[in-house]
Amino acid sequence: MGAIALLPLAHTPFPQWKVYRKLHLFIVVNREDAAAYDWGQAIAHTLADELPESRAMVTRAHDALRLASLISTQQLDVALLSRSALTAWQDQQPPYDQLEPTHLQELFEVEDYVLISRDDFRAEHAGWIRETLQAHLSAKSAFSR
Repeated sequence: MGAIALLPLAHTPFPQWKVYRKLHLFIVVNREDAAAYDWGQAIAHTLADELPESRAMVTRAHDALRLASLISTQQLDVALLSRSALTAWQDQQPPYDQLEPTHLQELFEVEDYVLISRDDFRAEHAGWIRETLQAHLSAKSAFSR
């Protein structure tokens, strides 16, 4: 009887998670890429400081395929990945050949990493992200990750 009473507490309420995702700008990175996580943190902190209404934060996908899946299925809007991973995704190379083609746009580039979104991401939001990162991260030739 006690186990039955705890069952509802073990489930994440989907509607609240959906609202949470709408209220926060998640920047998804590949968990297997430590440098991407460091850059993602720097980008998220910059956006959160300069565009507080973005409530930007970084999150990690299990692997490259999961990252692409989260973006292509519109579960998340923005990702940071290496230029080589982006090229592989756009060329539908493995593991990305398992997904439907997704139209992507580049928002910002730092070292060998590219911040991307789907091309249906609001142009106004993409512009704010691009302008903010160009003004605040590009101005710093090197910042601690």
